[in-house]
Amino acid sequence: MNTVSDYVSSALQSAPEKLVRQISFPSLLRALTEIGMFAGVFIAAAYISLGIGIHEMLAPMVPVILVIMLSNVASGVYRSDITNSIMNIYVHSAYGFALASVGFLVTIGLFFPQYASTKFIFFFLFFAFFVSNTIRPLISGTDFMDGGGRRTN
Repeated sequence: MNTVSDYVSSALQSAPEKLVRQISFPSLLRALTEIGMFAGVFIAAAYISLGIGIHEMLAPMVPVILVIMLSNVASGVYRSDITNSIMNIYVHSAYGFALASVGFLVTIGLFFPQYASTKFIFFFLFFAFFVSNTIRPLISGTDFMDGGGRRTN
């Protein structure tokens, strides 16, 4: 008969395996596309909300994009088994975006506080969410007619 401690210990033993299984890196072309997309949103948000040009925003852009891409890697959005359903992409993308938002806020707040205005943060996070969730299904090779389920068409 299993006790609560048996369930907890088995869950703690399987957690690292599940975390490692989530980690998957994108192909070079997909990574470059998403990096360009996030960089464009970052520069546009800085220009619109702060009135700052590209040259001043290059230094904060690099660590922010790195944090965002690593958050997406950790969320499992680049796994090949995720791309067979558009709903899987959206779920993992939302999870990755939540991780990326926390990482973005920490990175901007700690290392670049001069750019940490609420207007810039709002513009960047708002547009990054919608742009990434529009572009990601298009570049992942997803079947848009799957209906979000596990059935094949």
